[in-house]
Amino acid sequence: MSSHLRPLALLAPGMLLLGLFMLVPIGYGFVLSLVEFDGLTIGRFVGLRNYGAVLSDTGFLRALAQTGIFAAMVVVGKNVAGLALAVLVSLPLRGMRVARTVLFLPVTLNIIVIGAFWQFFLASSRFGGLLNQGLATIGLGALETSWLSTPGFALVSVALIEIWRWVGLHMLIFLAGMQAIDPSLHEAALLDGANAWQRFRAITLPALRPVIFVSTLLALMGAFVRSFDIVWVLTRAGFGTDVVVTRLYNEAFQFGRFDRAAAMGYIIVFIIAVISFVYARAARFGAADA
Repeated sequence: MSSHLRPLALLAPGMLLLGLFMLVPIGYGFVLSLVEFDGLTIGRFVGLRNYGAVLSDTGFLRALAQTGIFAAMVVVGKNVAGLALAVLVSLPLRGMRVARTVLFLPVTLNIIVIGAFWQFFLASSRFGGLLNQGLATIGLGALETSWLSTPGFALVSVALIEIWRWVGLHMLIFLAGMQAIDPSLHEAALLDGANAWQRFRAITLPALRPVIFVSTLLALMGAFVRSFDIVWVLTRAGFGTDVVVTRLYNEAFQFGRFDRAAAMGYIIVFIIAVISFVYARAARFGAADA
C-alpha cells in the first residue's frame, strides 16, 4: 500500500462507524420529519407540514420561551458562579485543593440521587422539606412555598439546581484558563500599584475571553439539549418547567406523534446553530475590537 493511502485506510473503520451510527440516523430522522410516522409505520410524504404544525403549536412555543428563560439563567449563573469560585479556589489559602474537590462533586453525582435530594430538600413543610422548615425556624415562615410545584418558582428552582450541578465543571474551566495567564503580567501590575480588582479587570478578564466563549457555549448547549434529565426527575415537566426537550419527549411517547417530534428536533438544532453562530460572530468581532 502506498504511503499516501495508508492514513486513509487507517481512518476508514472509524469513519465507517461514524457514518453508520451518527450520519445515517441523522439523515433517517430528517426523512421521518417529512412523512407521517406513528412510531411503527411510515405513512405518506407530507413535506414540511410537520414543521408547520410544530411552529403553530402553542405548547411548543411556550416550551421554547421557557427554554429561553431557563437558558438565560443557566448561562449567566454557570459563568458568574464558575468564575467567582475559580478566583476563590486560586487563592493561596489552606484547604483550597479540598475545596476544589468538594465543589466538583455534584458533577459526578447520579441524576436520580440529585433529584431525590432536592425534591426532599425543597418539599413543603408537611412533607419534611428542610428549606421550608428552616425558614419557619428563623421566623420567615411567610416565605414557605412548594418550590418545585409552584409555577414561577419551579423553573427558577430547577435552573438553580442545574447551576449547582455543573458549576464545578465551569469552575475548573476558568481555573485552567487563569493558570495559563503569564504571572509576570500580574507582577508588573502589582509593581505599578494596581489593586486586586484592577488586576482582575485589566488582566484576568481579557485573558479569559476565549475561556468565557467556551464556557458560554457549553452552558448554552446544556440548557437546550441536556436539560431533559434534570427537569424530568424534579418536576416531570410540570408547573411551568416544560422545555423543548421534554416537549419533544411528550410529543413522541405520550401523544405518539413521532413525525412531529422529529421535526421538533430539527427545529431545535436549527435554533441552537443560529444562536451559536451569532454568538461566535459577536465574540470574534468583540475580540478584534479589543
